[in-house]
Amino acid sequence: METKKIVVHNAPSSIPFACLRMAKDLALGKAKDKNFVFSPCSIQLAMSFLTNGASGSTLKELLTFLEAENLNDLNSAAMKFIETLAGSTRGGPISSFVGGAWVDQSCTLKPTFVTTAKKIYKAKAECVDIQNKAIEITEEVNKWAEEATNGLIKSVIPNPLTPDTVLVLANALYFKGRWKEPFLKSATKDSKFNLLDGNYVEVPFMTSHVEQWIDTFEDFKVLGLPYKRSTFSMYIILPNKVDGLWPIIGQMGSDPLFLEKYVSLYPSVVDVREFMIPKFKMTFYVEASEILRGVGLKLPFSREAELDEMVFGDGLCVSNVHHKSHIEVNEEGTEAAAVTVKYNWQFCDSPPPPRPCVDFVADHPFMFMVRENKSGMILFMGHVLNPLLE
Repeated sequence: METKKIVVHNAPSSIPFACLRMAKDLALGKAKDKNFVFSPCSIQLAMSFLTNGASGSTLKELLTFLEAENLNDLNSAAMKFIETLAGSTRGGPISSFVGGAWVDQSCTLKPTFVTTAKKIYKAKAECVDIQNKAIEITEEVNKWAEEATNGLIKSVIPNPLTPDTVLVLANALYFKGRWKEPFLKSATKDSKFNLLDGNYVEVPFMTSHVEQWIDTFEDFKVLGLPYKRSTFSMYIILPNKVDGLWPIIGQMGSDPLFLEKYVSLYPSVVDVREFMIPKFKMTFYVEASEILRGVGLKLPFSREAELDEMVFGDGLCVSNVHHKSHIEVNEEGTEAAAVTVKYNWQFCDSPPPPRPCVDFVADHPFMFMVRENKSGMILFMGHVLNPLLE
């Protein structure tokens, strides 16, 4: 199959580039020796929520990070996407987003922040006794996360809150989608998956002879797997070489147009000769404040933070951002969730040319993402180094 020429479509991309840089830094840092899943969408919405409590230089820095002109535009985009998640069609993916803010009773929440939380971010905001009931509040937040993610994430805060904690911001994202063309369980077979160290493992591979949406580029192929009755799709970016994953991730985190160039809304429909992708399941946790600082978001974590639109008084800053994501991909589809504390493709009606026939065998490390195609929002992204590791 010919290598596809790169054409930058006017495809929507509503994910701030800083979130892709975060994904790159995590993938090439803390997750370079393990499977990795991360939710840019969850981080973006968490920071959007926080922006409503900011003023002055902190507000400007958050808006710059989120690539938003002003707070109204930011909230409008957030509300539209949250409504998209909640508006799954009958038989389509089940998806939801909820948020929460727990503030110590020594502070008083501003009514405007509470109203915005409920109206736009579907979040509850309440005052609690963190100083005297830190362990109980930790358990409450973790139980909330478990319920909001249908039991996939049971503990987003790994250690009890300390009595000097004043504020806990959290959001939870849940997604479960069935493939438009499910894989037959009877066709799943074990085969070799090559590891970066030269070894291999035997893992279950899903197989198919159904036509697929695949684009071929110089160094990798991109597979699009649409979900049933929805505008959501999973994309798998498969390097041509066994050890070709890291340069692709590096390119994604350094080229703001990477998604527009390579993850097309209109991938090519091809026939397949050999088609295999492994089943996989993973959970990944990270305390993300350091990574956020590294991509330019510094003021919210400093003593100079201006978060006086959230509570009456000053001296409030963000100390930690706990982020935990989970994803499972099998013959039926994808189930995924993330917690952060802090489309039918259309083709032309003219007769198509003869379709090429290609192989897509994901038997070595690859990158994946789940995207809502109308908005361009990336719910989850990550990489698989060994499908046997969770």
